Amino acid sequence: MSDLDPARIGCITASKITDMLAGGKGITRARYAGILATERLSGKAHRSGFSSAALDHGKEFEPMARMKYEIRNGVMVLGTGVEFTPHPFIANAGASLDGMVDDDGVVEFKNPDSHTHIGYLLAGEVPPAYKPQMLWQLACSRRKWADFVSHDPDADERDGYFQIRYIPTAKEIAELESEVRRFDVEVELLMQKIISLRGTK
Repeated sequence: MSDLDPARIGCITASKITDMLAGGKGITRARYAGILATERLSGKAHRSGFSSAALDHGKEFEPMARMKYEIRNGVMVLGTGVEFTPHPFIANAGASLDGMVDDDGVVEFKNPDSHTHIGYLLAGEVPPAYKPQMLWQLACSRRKWADFVSHDPDADERDGYFQIRYIPTAKEIAELESEVRRFDVEVELLMQKIISLRGTK
């Protein structure tokens, strides 16, 4: 999903939901609030300029992961991963889904390096780092479950694919929605502070 998609400008998104929840690592909550406030005031997407071999690798092999998922599960994955889904009743928030499955599922594809993939395989659970992202996708789409898929094209066919389903509780979704609302208020207050400074220049 391109960061330049106009539908995402100023919105709290699934791919950045961990930044909202961050407590001091990477892009912190305060910095993310600043980015969103700037986007809402300017109408322009933040130009992070971030790119990496890992991101390129993921994009290159996602179609292969999607095909393997469809064959293994006997389903068709709908969507291209670029459609933005606004939250049904929280403004300035939404998610882009890698794909929708059946009537009530979504799927999240990851194509990490071999070391990371093996870690997922051995842990045998949804990686904690991706649970908030998947939870927010479900909150926005109002679907019931999300499949996490890790795919390593460099591994043996038997070991290069890992899939596990995440079915959150209504409480988990409600708690995250409450946190998003609180964060949106923080962004709006920051915007007002920025606007107030205009009168001093």
